[in-house]
Amino acid sequence: MPACLKERACRYRTNRQKSAAILARLYARMANIRADFTHKLTTRLCRENQALVIEDLNVKGMLQNEKVARAISDVGFGMLRSQLEYKARRYGTQLTIADRWYPGSRLCSICGWKNEALTLRDRTWVCAQCGAHHDRDLNAALNLKRLATETALPVASPSSNGGAAAGTVPAVVGKVTPVRYDGGQQDTSGQEENRAHFCAHS
Repeated sequence: MPACLKERACRYRTNRQKSAAILARLYARMANIRADFTHKLTTRLCRENQALVIEDLNVKGMLQNEKVARAISDVGFGMLRSQLEYKARRYGTQLTIADRWYPGSRLCSICGWKNEALTLRDRTWVCAQCGAHHDRDLNAALNLKRLATETALPVASPSSNGGAAAGTVPAVVGKVTPVRYDGGQQDTSGQEENRAHFCAHS
């Protein structure tokens, strides 16, 4: 091989190695930033609240959607959940985990009627039973809040600012409660009951 080609190949390998090293440092920095943010967020949530609720999301299934896979990966749902679980026990916070089949978006937060026809494209909907107008995300949040309220126990002593005492472990440790969705029951008319049924497992 001519000397000029060897020199060019050597420069190419060197530049490629430098680029790979720079890219690796950037990915490591991003991972550190994500971990630091998640630790600070979960610590604040568990210190300042007596009860929290999250959904048991099917992250692997969500990652199959190419349009949102990168954004979901950057969020780090698995890290967020694991930190909430052990910090809830540490700070005495009641953590409720809603089953992935819990239809928070479809249940009317006013009367409990379930909208079976709701699709992912529907951002708002009107309850056919009570006539309430719902924003999809806000309605789901209200249903999750009610679920947490129904399963939560007063496990943490409130501090002066309304949350658990910062930096201390309460006398009663926190509790993580998975809640399984059993679905509604059918009545004689073939329509689903207004209220969904849940089963808490400690």
